[in-house]
Formats: sequence, C-alpha cells, structure tokens
Amino acid sequence: MDKNITDIPSFFTESLVGQTFYRPLSRETYNLIMYKLFGLNPVPFHMVNLFLILVNVRLLSLFVKNLTGNSLPAIFTAFIYLFSSVHDIELYYLASVQTLMMTTFALVSLLFYLKFLKSRILNYYLASILSFLLALFCHESAIMVLAMIFLITFVNRGGIRQKVRFLFPIVILGFLYYLSVWDRSNLPNQQVYKAIFQPKAVLNTLSWYVLWSFGLPEMLVDFVKPKLVLKSEFILWYGDFAKIVFPLTFFVVSILSIIIWSLRKIIFAKDFLFFIASFLISISPFLFFPQHKFVYYLSLPIIWFSAALGLILALLWRVGNFQKGIAACILLAFMMISFETISLNSKTHWAAKRAKSAEVLIEQFKKDYPSVSKASIFYITDDPNYPVIAKEWGTSSKQAFYILSGSDALQLLYKDPSIKVYYEAIENPPKNLSQNKIISLTAKFPY
Repeated sequence: MDKNITDIPSFFTESLVGQTFYRPLSRETYNLIMYKLFGLNPVPFHMVNLFLILVNVRLLSLFVKNLTGNSLPAIFTAFIYLFSSVHDIELYYLASVQTLMMTTFALVSLLFYLKFLKSRILNYYLASILSFLLALFCHESAIMVLAMIFLITFVNRGGIRQKVRFLFPIVILGFLYYLSVWDRSNLPNQQVYKAIFQPKAVLNTLSWYVLWSFGLPEMLVDFVKPKLVLKSEFILWYGDFAKIVFPLTFFVVSILSIIIWSLRKIIFAKDFLFFIASFLISISPFLFFPQHKFVYYLSLPIIWFSAALGLILALLWRVGNFQKGIAACILLAFMMISFETISLNSKTHWAAKRAKSAEVLIEQFKKDYPSVSKASIFYITDDPNYPVIAKEWGTSSKQAFYILSGSDALQLLYKDPSIKVYYEAIENPPKNLSQNKIISLTAKFPY
C-alpha cells in the first residue's frame, strides 16, 4: 500500500518487514502492480489465475509434444490438465498465483532447454536459464526444476563432459540463489510448519497428493481416521457425492493399474519415467509437512501427473478400437470426478467459504463505518449463534482473524497502516484503552 513502482528493484534485494518467504516477483511485485491498477477489486486477480492456467495448458502440450515427438500424448495431457479439479482451488485461492506463475516459468525453462538440446542454439540455453531464474523469484520450490533439467540432459544423447558443461551454469545459479535466500526465508513458528521425516508420515502425505491429483476433494483428509477408516459423518453429510465419486475413482485406479502392468514394457520408457520422476521431485518439498498439505501445492506436480496419464491414454488409443473405448471411459470418469469435486468445493472448501465470508464482513464494515479516524482500533467479537464445528476451527472471531488476515484487510480497506484489529478468540484490547475509542463488530457469516 505504501510502495510505488520505483520500489520494485528493492523487492529483489532487500527483506521486507514480516517477510516469511522470498517471492519478490509473484508476490511483492505482482501484488503492487495489481493493487495500483485495480485496488481491492478481486475479479482481475481471479482472471490472472485463469489466464496462467490456460497458458500452462499450452506450454505443457508443447513440452510433451517436443519430448515425445508425438502430438497425441500432448492432446490427452492438455485435456487432463485442463479439467483437473486442482484448478478450482487455484481460482478460489488467489495466493495460488505464486505457484501458478512459478509453473509457467518452469515450463518455459524446460521447453527452451529441450529445444537447446535438440538444436544446440545458444539463445535457447540462455532463455532457459533466465526462465529458471524467474521461476525461482516466484516460488522457492522451483529449485526442483534443477533435478528435471538433470533428467532431461542425461536421457538425451551426448558425451558426459558436454552434459556437465551444459548443467554447470544452471547448478551454480541455483546454488547462489539458495545461499542468497538462506537468511530471508524462514518457516513460521506454528506447529503445522514443523517438518516430519518419518517414512510413514511422508508416504501418507504423498498418498493424499496422489488422490487429490485424481480429483478427490481436499476436505476428505478431515474425514479419514488412522488405518484409512472413513468417518461415518462423511457418508451422512456427503453420501450422494460418495456414491458417484468413490466407484469412479476405484474404476480409474484399477483400470490404470491393469494397463500399466499389461503394457509395462511400452509404458516404462524414458518419457513415462521422466513424468513420474518429475511428479515425485516437484511434490517432494511438501511431503515433510503432513500438517500443512494443501491442493494448491499441486500446481507444478499436476503438470507431470497429467502428462503421465496422457501418455498412457495415447498408448491405449493407438492399440485398437476396444482400447480406444477404455481410454475414452477413463477420460470421462476423470472429468466426472473433477466436476463432482468442484461442485462440492463450492459448498465446503475453506477458500470458497472464506471468500464469501470476507465479502460479507467487508460489506458490513463499509456500511456501518464508511470512514474512520486515523489509527482506529477495532474489536471483532464472537457470534453466540455460530455453530460449534471443531475445537481447532474455533469461534466466529477466530475465523474472522484468518479471513481478514489480522489487521491487514481493514488497513487496506481504510488505507491506514496504523489501524489495529483485535479478535475475541485471539487477543483482547489492552485494558487501559477507553471503550469509547474501540469500534466493536460481531463476526457473522452466511453459514
């Protein structure tokens, strides 16, 4: 709010107050430009996320076509990626622009690098390095693109010295980036950000990311007890969804398992193995945080999941008419799962619910307090009629704390960084403050 376009270079060289991660391009620079152009109108922000998803569809199809030398896997890959339910969350949760933008530059980098290996044109190599650097400025997980570049390099022809010479500048760049952000990026202190390296926990987290890639909803994780026992509440509340999606998911996973086993000599070629390895590599930074796993971390991994599935369907399509029917059924089932999950997310996902709730709260502030004095103090109280959902969920003021991001929302709304907001479930105002100076409002939501 207090920065100008001339401040953009400082985002890349200086740490900001309260900065947790170093993402100067996709966060500080992007938000500054969007805020200067559109203020607090959310529609352009949603449109940018949608635009990036569509750009990634095109880049992915180009990459798969160039890697496999065939347009059919690229077509299937594009369809699977485009209809993935992952994008539903990316469109609701505007901060997903960080991983979406990183994915865009990562794909551009890999595409240029692949073109360089085939043509040895130096400009492609330089463009790949630049794109890799831009991806790093968007999200720190882009460092894993280095491993994908390694894979692409060593599955292509050429001497070992030549390959090392190609990789050396990019590796040095990644190393320098790592050193430069060592003191800038620090995980928050909350328990959910504590890394856990137990193999069982890592495999469990990986399993959820795979299931979400197939289209299952994120909220399902809250209804699964130890030993993979589903809570009865899920069937009670979402029985219609379960009757459609669970059988379809079982069908898709079962048929794919049979196909992979039957065509293992064809499928387990270097292209398929590259896609599987890239999925595991790109999701690996998030596997050690079992208490902080979210669908929007799949922005880059879903690229490789789509490519692997697209390659299988393309192989089926070329075998015969019966296999074409199987491929069509898998694609249709995947789309049905995605549409059902998207429909469920619109009613239950926290990003969707908080978006609607934020609108209600902001409109209430605009109506009751169209203007406030400088350095005003707000106190958000609990709604006694708010339902008890879970202890971790908390009361209405606790939800308001997350929805309004502490004091941030009102500081932006009234364009005053000195505004302070207290929440009954989080922290009460100091006792020495006069009640006449506190603006009180009860947090009430449309659910």
